[in-house]
Amino acid sequence: MKVERFFTEGERGRIEASVKSAEKTTAGEIVPMIVEASDDYTEARYAAGIFLALVAFVAVQLFASPENAAALLASQAVAFVAGFLIFAMDGPKRMLVPGRVRDGKVRDRALRAFYEHGLHRTRDETGILIMISLAEHRVQVLADRGINEKVGQDTWEEIVKMILAGIKSGRGCDAFCSAIERCGEILTEHFPIKPDDIDELGNRLIAED
Repeated sequence: MKVERFFTEGERGRIEASVKSAEKTTAGEIVPMIVEASDDYTEARYAAGIFLALVAFVAVQLFASPENAAALLASQAVAFVAGFLIFAMDGPKRMLVPGRVRDGKVRDRALRAFYEHGLHRTRDETGILIMISLAEHRVQVLADRGINEKVGQDTWEEIVKMILAGIKSGRGCDAFCSAIERCGEILTEHFPIKPDDIDELGNRLIAED
């Protein structure tokens, strides 16, 4: 699904409101994000094309005239292009790319977003990114150093499970809002709001390809 269609305008508004509400009692900064894919997996697509080209080569050798060089080259070219294009689609891509590779790509994409959107520059190192990566069916939660000194990774894994379960049941927006609310509770416990608190980062859902 395209990133712009995953949440409606109304749902995006609900997510933004959830961030504003969660941040009312904490010095922490919560940034919600959704991306279409964390990587284009070009290497895997080339590998699929090469594999199908080899299959075509063997098929021509077995079932056609191997002396026909033009037919041999054409079949390999068609097979390569077919493999490259087919594995651009999310379903075949997930079958081809191992889960651990997808996990790594999603984490890398979240780390890049963490710095691109300034979560590392909050005053008390209390930025937290909640990112959905649609193509990989993954959710990544990244917290800055100040938070990680007080909150264990198990806590963020529970947030991930909460969102994934909601998406699977068709309640993605509800789950995302609940996850934001829970993050707000955790941050309030460890980083209560200060008298001079300012909203350092935006509250809107960031959506990127």
